[in-house]
Amino acid sequence: MANKDKSAASFSLKSIQASHLTVLLITLLALCLRMTAIFPIGYYHPDEIFQYLEQAHRLAFGYSVIPWEYRYGMRGGLVPVLLAAAMKMGDIMSTQSFLYWVLPHAITALLSLGVIWSAYKLGRLHSFFTGCLAMFVAATWYEIVLFAAHPLSESLSFAAFMPAAYYLIAEEKKKSSLILSGFLMGLSALLRFQYIPSILFITLFTLRINVRQWGYFILGGLGAVFISSLSDIFIGEYPLLWLFKNIQQNLIFHRAEDYGTAPIYSYFFDIWTNWKWFSLILPIPILVAAYRYPALFGTALVNLIFHMLVSHKEYRFIFLSSGIFIILAAIGSAILIEKATVNFTPLHKKLAQIAAFTTWGACSFLCSTGNISHWYQYRGVLQAEMKARSLSNLCGLTLYQIDYWESGGYSLLHRPIPIYSLLPPNMYSTRYPDPIALSPSLFSASNAIISAASSGKNLPKEYRQVSCYLQKNGEKTEDICLFFRPSSCFKKETADNFEINKVLKNIDQ
Repeated sequence: MANKDKSAASFSLKSIQASHLTVLLITLLALCLRMTAIFPIGYYHPDEIFQYLEQAHRLAFGYSVIPWEYRYGMRGGLVPVLLAAAMKMGDIMSTQSFLYWVLPHAITALLSLGVIWSAYKLGRLHSFFTGCLAMFVAATWYEIVLFAAHPLSESLSFAAFMPAAYYLIAEEKKKSSLILSGFLMGLSALLRFQYIPSILFITLFTLRINVRQWGYFILGGLGAVFISSLSDIFIGEYPLLWLFKNIQQNLIFHRAEDYGTAPIYSYFFDIWTNWKWFSLILPIPILVAAYRYPALFGTALVNLIFHMLVSHKEYRFIFLSSGIFIILAAIGSAILIEKATVNFTPLHKKLAQIAAFTTWGACSFLCSTGNISHWYQYRGVLQAEMKARSLSNLCGLTLYQIDYWESGGYSLLHRPIPIYSLLPPNMYSTRYPDPIALSPSLFSASNAIISAASSGKNLPKEYRQVSCYLQKNGEKTEDICLFFRPSSCFKKETADNFEINKVLKNIDQ
């Protein structure tokens, strides 16, 4: 009898060690993929640069490009303050390196590991295999990986939402977990206030009318509001006033619609583009998981429907929905496999489980084919700007016939010199009827120009081509080149009209 007890204890210990090792290996895989994803230069959306990294650069180093959202005071300080701390830390650690740029991306990627943990815990509510498969998919699905590597409000909000959702869904709701859940949900709402309908849904669905649980949850949420308010004060704004200004500009004045509108069904085409043929199969495991996790499924639906009703649509807006659906699909597929293999031998069960991991990894790879480039746009302009930054006698940079939002702004240039924006005439107010006629004054105020190779013939002859970089965006492919003249800059009053912040103010962008 003693020998049997000893054997059972030994087997149990080995099982625990194996489970911990599995979770650790998947976590390391998730971390490696995310760290790898932060290094290619490029961005998913200009907001990544101008709404967040630029403003963080201004807080950390005192200068940046300021877009209309910040001039109107309709952005909070939560993300810029977080990224500014990372930027400053990187600069202190290695002043002459690129670490100040890498660390903000790395912080975003590290925070996304909360999604991996919550996927495991949610799946673990059903079984260990389900938890591991959900964790693996959250760790390797290409959209979740790539969004994690880019500092956007959607990715940061999702990273806060998922652990909070687990605490709400778990059967045992401790005081500490409810407070933490409220804090994380509060952060999620403040990072992306458009997620508030979904957050209200999952909270009402799980807490119902339990006054005590609501009290702890609200207490945690107040902690998030306090931190957000401090960050707003730090950037010189009244706490939470940005929220009302944002609603005013986009709901009443419809400013977001200036950047395009789309029909109500367009998100389904986006899902097809990103998931390809897999989007025809995924609804089956999603619905299987929905029966076990109705609160999570309902949350994804509420978020999707809400954004379908908004005229201005971008795929990143429904990342909360697409991320949840992918995790639910992983959970549902694990449940289906367990049911299908209930009478299998242990070896055949193990082979089926290995096949599930392999299939999900292959599907992620296949779906990523042709889609990864969306997360690394305008690489040519950014590479040219990095090259310009390395020039020791750089005294002024002109973006010639290139939209300002294609650049990396000061957050990439990281030099306190003037950036000038020379766009086509129709981009300017009538005060600047002919930018080309004014270009001699402008070119004397800068000694580096970034432009398409085809526009190089319009530049003064003293500019020499330094290097060119191939840039592909959609169907369009072109060479983006850096032109440079070794002489110094002579600032003229006319050139000041083309300083990038003055240009953006004049065109209300």
